[in-house]
Amino acid sequence: MSWIRARRRARPAARHGVALTALALLVGGCGLLSTEEDRNRAEELAEQVYPGELRVVGARTLFPADSGSEITFALRDDPEAFVRLRVDAERDRCEGGAPCARALREARARGEAAAAEWRLLRGELEHCGYEVHAVRVTRDAVAEPWISVPLSNRNLTGVLDRLGGCLERYSRALPSAARTGRTAINVNIAAPEAVRSLPRGKQGDPVLLRKSSTKLLAALASGPYHAVSYAWRDGAVLPGSGTPRRVLPFEDNQEFVRAVHTSTARWLRRTHPQAQVVEGYSGIWSLRPGRLDRQRGYVLYCEGPESHPGHRSTGGTRSPRADRCLGNHALVVTVDLRGNLLDEPRVERDVREGRGPLNLPPLDG
Repeated sequence: MSWIRARRRARPAARHGVALTALALLVGGCGLLSTEEDRNRAEELAEQVYPGELRVVGARTLFPADSGSEITFALRDDPEAFVRLRVDAERDRCEGGAPCARALREARARGEAAAAEWRLLRGELEHCGYEVHAVRVTRDAVAEPWISVPLSNRNLTGVLDRLGGCLERYSRALPSAARTGRTAINVNIAAPEAVRSLPRGKQGDPVLLRKSSTKLLAALASGPYHAVSYAWRDGAVLPGSGTPRRVLPFEDNQEFVRAVHTSTARWLRRTHPQAQVVEGYSGIWSLRPGRLDRQRGYVLYCEGPESHPGHRSTGGTRSPRADRCLGNHALVVTVDLRGNLLDEPRVERDVREGRGPLNLPPLDG
């Protein structure tokens, strides 16, 4: 009898599970069907507007972020360029409601402009001896090239200067419209061992599509690397403005910040016994000029009654979390790559009033 009752009790749950499975299949099937319809509509559109010139190489649904699908085309006469177009066959619209023929022409123009910029950027960097392993492609431009250099304290300044000169030539060769509004360009530098076994992408896909794939970018960002930012002024890159920083995967960065907080708290206990490090602030870090093994950044701390873990507000019913100190003072610290303090921190008092915004001074101020 107990087995029969258990079986009866299980039936509603089983029916519920079957219903959920059917619903999932229905939604998944509709998504697949919708993408196929969007792809067919895109192929018809391409033949109408550019007969024999475009070939669909990818389609992905935009559900639930949006209706329709994102269709990717290759160009017959350009093995490097690709075109992306949002197509909603059910509503017979493209790119948020634009007429599809016009949207395709605009998308092709963007794709060809991106490929032209890619060739220009790759050519200048290769002329300087740097192979471009990947780039990020935005709607308007090609950004964040990845190169590989064995960096050291000895060669850092030379690499930054050489790279800056290459980027200046690249920026001045761009069409004037492509230079307008840019304020900076970032270059990511991976270690040589990080680029030895990268994903190659689907054979036959456009070069720029493979060089900007999410799998490739994720593989390059999976380990430590250096990101260098160059300022862009008056339509060109400033060659001597390169500012490098060290970038770590999330878990490694968390470990680094914890080590910094531990060594800083040890120093505070000797000099400011009433102070408490603000654990939730991970800091803004920069490499010391000419050094890859020295970083400077901020550590926030609280000093006063609100810095104690047992502090509670005496007014009203506000949550204790709302009264927790966010950091009213800061330390400028120099640390090694393990997060150990290397010299005496510089105290900067009153960098925040109450729960207001931070007002941090320049790191080297």
